[in-house]
Amino acid sequence: MITDKDLDFHPADPDAHNWAETNYFAFFNAEHGVCGHLQALFRPNLGVVMSDVRVWKGLVDRSEDTWYVANHFHMPIPEPRNLRDYTLLNGLSVKALSPRNYRVDYVGIEDTSIHFDVRGIMEPYDTSDPDMDPITRKAQGQSWTFDSAYKGHFDMSARLTGELTVRGETIPINCVQVMDHSWGPRTEVDLAAMMWLGGHFEDDKGELAVHAFFSADPANSELLTPLAHGYVTENGEVRGLVQGQLKVTRLGYQPVAYVFEVEDETGRSYTFYGATIAGGPWPVYPSVDVGLALVRWTWNGKVGHGMAMENSSMAYRTRHGKPARGAV
Repeated sequence: MITDKDLDFHPADPDAHNWAETNYFAFFNAEHGVCGHLQALFRPNLGVVMSDVRVWKGLVDRSEDTWYVANHFHMPIPEPRNLRDYTLLNGLSVKALSPRNYRVDYVGIEDTSIHFDVRGIMEPYDTSDPDMDPITRKAQGQSWTFDSAYKGHFDMSARLTGELTVRGETIPINCVQVMDHSWGPRTEVDLAAMMWLGGHFEDDKGELAVHAFFSADPANSELLTPLAHGYVTENGEVRGLVQGQLKVTRLGYQPVAYVFEVEDETGRSYTFYGATIAGGPWPVYPSVDVGLALVRWTWNGKVGHGMAMENSSMAYRTRHGKPARGAV
């Protein structure tokens, strides 16, 4: 269970130089074909923080065609150190009002700024809590989250309201999207490949959001299974997922189409069909790249949207790639 104390840095071995704590806020406007995110990755034992701010307009296949990029490595963690209320040197400010509610502001370069409120439509979903997550419960409390990078982790579907301005062009933000927070030792070299995705549907009868993540093997397989963790939240009720699979079609390492099937702990099954409408490559580190996407979903005649990302390391890609061969 996520509590107020999870708004603070978590205890860590002081010798673990690769210990990380993350805040991740993604947003979109489907009508405009725009999506983006604000990420802060803290290395408290090193005293530094990386922050990545990106906005995509439409689907692109090169990083340089991203609408806006501002990535800062090795900024100092501001004093006093905390995750409740901080402002970084790159212009990102986050104020945690509770584990469920946040205010996010960013003032960047070239007349670019992002401002929104985050209001959870559910309690944060703790993947390590057997009372909350049926997969962890079945594993007798041993949460399976790929590797120790996600030793601690929560996801939360939330309503984001505000606006985005890129080089003077202002676009409203009013969407339901997952935010997350992770803590644990996180490598930058050979991070395990994974897919993180979800969607939200709303009509006059109510709303439903789904979120899940899977391990991935993008060089060898379109089918992602088994499910690692996930949930559906429907009109305020949250139900953990017990199984699922995802079939993803890619152009290179960029996901472009999806068949997403899951079953929740009450036995209800869902099948979602998706197509990417915006996004592109996200080199989160020089050694790890992500295919990030804003997805248009259909389910039972309804249309919804949500973001997806599939990461894989350069170590993984070079193991499975075709090395250049020089002249003999």
